[in-house]
Amino acid sequence: MPDQDSSAEHSERRRYPRFQGFGLMAIIGGKLVRVADISATGMELEAGFTIKPEPMRFTLYPNDGGKLDINRGIGGICTLVRQDNRIVALKFTPATYRLVKFVAECSDE
Repeated sequence: MPDQDSSAEHSERRRYPRFQGFGLMAIIGGKLVRVADISATGMELEAGFTIKPEPMRFTLYPNDGGKLDINRGIGGICTLVRQDNRIVALKFTPATYRLVKFVAECSDE
């Protein structure tokens, strides 16, 4: 007999809230792109570039008044979740404590 609680867990798709991009920019695959939204486990970037399905390095930077704050950047590794003509969705692999803290700090600004 299936566990009824497990079906309730599957009905809730997202474990962590997703926030607007807070003006964050990401460098990934040698391109600078705008972060559309971000959560503790991943981010969505504005489309307009192609990304490989294997793990890739990225760096996130706050964008203050149109200027990247390169002193406050944070890097990590991500993998492609989905890509279409308007969005590129990526999962942090892993979602480190420092990265999650960076996302939380940006959401407070």
